[in-house]
Amino acid sequence: MFISGIYSLGNELNITENGLSTGSVDIEIKEYNKDSEPFDEDGSMMMPGSEIILIPRINNLGMDCYLRAKIEYTINNEEFPITEYIEGNYLSWTKNGDYYYYDSVFTKKSSIDLFNKVKIPNLSSEYNGKLVVVHIIVEAVQSKNFDGNWNNVNVIKSVDRAYDIDYEGESSIIYEDHTNKHTTLSDKFFNKLGNMLPGDSVKDKVVLLNKSETENNYYLSIAYDNLTDEEIRLLENIKLSIKNQNGEEIVNSNLANKNQYNLGIYKTGEGNIFNIEVSLPKDANNEFSKLYTKIKWIFSYDSLNDEETKGDDIINPITGDFSINIHITVFILSAIGFIVTLFLYKKETENTN
Repeated sequence: MFISGIYSLGNELNITENGLSTGSVDIEIKEYNKDSEPFDEDGSMMMPGSEIILIPRINNLGMDCYLRAKIEYTINNEEFPITEYIEGNYLSWTKNGDYYYYDSVFTKKSSIDLFNKVKIPNLSSEYNGKLVVVHIIVEAVQSKNFDGNWNNVNVIKSVDRAYDIDYEGESSIIYEDHTNKHTTLSDKFFNKLGNMLPGDSVKDKVVLLNKSETENNYYLSIAYDNLTDEEIRLLENIKLSIKNQNGEEIVNSNLANKNQYNLGIYKTGEGNIFNIEVSLPKDANNEFSKLYTKIKWIFSYDSLNDEETKGDDIINPITGDFSINIHITVFILSAIGFIVTLFLYKKETENTN
């Protein structure tokens, strides 16, 4: 019975359920007084020459990005130069056209104050009772895969959807019985599929080596269950490429495709090294940001027996395994043998007494 239990082995190599998510460029502006209290001077009456403590603070709620800001200062719809009447640390910004460009990468979870004080000009009485407006526009673009040309950027409002900025992907690789003898998968690959941004590409290797006593045909397929339409559209836009060690591309598809991909037939001791790449195109827009989904990477194989199948594949377990039918038979025979032995032992004991 012990032997029959040990050798009940299947042919599925492993299933990795992989968490995958897209990141987001997501900023917000909040206005404060000098003690980090919310700004409360809206609608207040100000005298010519007075100063207003106003601190617009930009918070990065998403991934690393670059910033640019446009500031307009008007009184009665007449524009006034901000360098004369709005005080701030402009040394970190480069003025180009209507915008100030932040010179460094604005890292995730960080904050920066755009300026800190607004002065009211010494104006004539004709401006009495007129409206003072400071209009701020701040735009952000991801720092990864960005060539620095803002003219090519189509700024879109961030998707209003919660997500985990610290999510870096996750996976649980399960090896059935001795099937880890056939494949070597890198945990690093599956743990880099979190917070993908447009233009991101994740690459790694899968090493395949047939260590069984039969000639095997190996496969890879993608599976998923109960995904939303948005998640499926995301998977349709994530490209999957697999090349063998000779550089031949054997898979050129997307993660939504549930096809079974043939990785090749290998005799005992033969194998291959596969370069696997998952990429999100650079032109993917905000529709796919802040999404989280899960897929399964299923590696499997068929054992080939030329004498019996004559071209038809059959499934045999790896070296030392018995088929499920033999397993059940051995279990039943072992159980019967154990019962018979126990009965004879008891009989012999009674005769001895």
